[in-house]
Amino acid sequence: MYVERIEQVLPCLSDPWKLRIIAHLNSPPPLKELAETPGARYSESLGIVMVRLGRREVNFFASGKVTIREVGDIEEGKRLVNSILAMSAQKALIKEQV
Repeated sequence: MYVERIEQVLPCLSDPWKLRIIAHLNSPPPLKELAETPGARYSESLGIVMVRLGRREVNFFASGKVTIREVGDIEEGKRLVNSILAMSAQKALIKEQV
């Protein structure tokens, strides 16, 4: 799973030197697995996992949409999302092995 496309890039409301990005994944994310990420909050009823890393925030939606806040550029946003997804996948693999 990875960032397939960027839908929109906007200036961040809290810091005009940073960006807000709306992206889409190539498939819907495993929200329950992502909810185990440090700094994550999960709302099953809303179908969203919110991950906060310092001032940066990434919201994963059940539809595959992702919003990213407080990043310097598009590539940083993609790396951040892909890193969170990779960490979640690694944790799931380790969990299966135990």
